Amino acid sequence: MVAVLVGLYLISTIAHLYYLLKKYFLASAVGIGSLICGFLLHTAMLGVSFSSPSTRGWGVWLSAFAWVIIFLYLGVFFRHRDMSLGGFAVPFGFVLEGYASAIPGVWGAGSIEVQGYLLVGHALLALLSGASFFFLFGFSLMFVAQSRQLKSKRPSAWLHRLPSLDVLDDLNHKILYFGFTFLTASLLIGSMWAKSTHGTYWSLDKIRTLPLVLVWGAYGVLLVCRLTRSWKGNRSAVFSMISFVAVVVAFAVHLMMREVMS
Repeated sequence: MVAVLVGLYLISTIAHLYYLLKKYFLASAVGIGSLICGFLLHTAMLGVSFSSPSTRGWGVWLSAFAWVIIFLYLGVFFRHRDMSLGGFAVPFGFVLEGYASAIPGVWGAGSIEVQGYLLVGHALLALLSGASFFFLFGFSLMFVAQSRQLKSKRPSAWLHRLPSLDVLDDLNHKILYFGFTFLTASLLIGSMWAKSTHGTYWSLDKIRTLPLVLVWGAYGVLLVCRLTRSWKGNRSAVFSMISFVAVVVAFAVHLMMREVMS
């Protein structure tokens, strides 16, 4: 049940953040619907925890703090029908609840079972982010190739088969958003799993962790530049391709060093 709760809050987080960029009805419906389901489940689980004498530690109070944040946001939403605050409140609630769920003993003996779900979620989100960055690389390559062909005096015959530059640029922007969100969530859930398994949230290991942090920082800079409209078009596409090459190199070094150390 804990995995379902964290998963619902994660889905709502992604939908709320996307709604801040594009005010689509589907994002609104998914964000609020998953949040309400998660909040009801969260309420039931907290009720069981506080009624049980075996509940100990500050983790349950951290979970209760996340519940209060979600409760207040839902009150504001139903009063004003505005999801803007949710772009900040829901991600914060997701992070708090995720870390609270990783603390052994918060939900009784069942919290040990959460370790496997956290690891699977971490790996799945990492795969989704990698796939997103692969498509971002492909569309960026098409953008650069088409841009250079349009500037040449004799463009190739296959040019008309590619999507327009505006379509490619818009696809790059959306894929970058989802890829960066998946990578961020993967790192957060990975640290939750580390806390649940090893007792520590984070360790800046030069082989296992640092490459991921550098990749996250590179795509984060690109996303900020696109949101502020300081980077668009060809410059953004070239940086996307360079970042993807860095992703491949970082993971290759990561895997090779793990084989050597083992």
